[in-house]
Amino acid sequence: MLKTILKAELKNIFRDRMYIFFMVYPIIIGTVGYFLIPYLEETSSPGSLLPSILVMLFILMTGYIFGALTAFTLLDDKDDLVLMSLKVTPISVKLYVAVKLFISFVFGFIATIILIYATNFLPDSSFWIVLMISIVGALQAPGVALIVNSFSDNKVEGFVIMKMSALILAFPVIAFFVQSWQEVFLVFAPGFWSARMIQMELITAVEANFSLIVYFVLGVIYNLLFTTLFMKIYSKRSNL
Repeated sequence: MLKTILKAELKNIFRDRMYIFFMVYPIIIGTVGYFLIPYLEETSSPGSLLPSILVMLFILMTGYIFGALTAFTLLDDKDDLVLMSLKVTPISVKLYVAVKLFISFVFGFIATIILIYATNFLPDSSFWIVLMISIVGALQAPGVALIVNSFSDNKVEGFVIMKMSALILAFPVIAFFVQSWQEVFLVFAPGFWSARMIQMELITAVEANFSLIVYFVLGVIYNLLFTTLFMKIYSKRSNL
């Protein structure tokens, strides 16, 4: 089933120019970041957080983009009555959606690892730390896809919701300036956890409330709960 859905997903992606743009967007981000970050590190004033914040945003955007991509392919399935047709087959509609969400995570995970190593965004990080950051960062993808589909009925509405949901990327930026107990007000943003991990790797002097491992575990748990919650909302709204 995974192979069949993956083939259908790729077919949907390559038939639409917007989806193709989403697929190459991480390459664009990586290319821009590869040249921009070193330039900013050389020209910015000592202690400037701008290069680190941009690195964090570039990494988080990779998982977010694949979530948006899956969101629109799910809307395509709805418009093409694919989900409705699956209801009269032995295949579970929820399982079908779950597999698509898993594929978005896998794509986001692989793309994030490639981005980090191709750009050398985290030069002093071990493979295992890059792996953990990539996992938590990519876990945004299913949540983003479900947010868009939970509150939209077509691509036009979906595009509006997607742009609004991008505002949650602002909270990880705020996290760079909030390191005490006040970070509790930022944890509801799915990208917060990976953002804090990235910050701890880039700025060794940062005084975090927990170790990197704890942020990783909490990030995985929170993102899974976040995805589960919106899966219920989406299922109820779509009568799955």
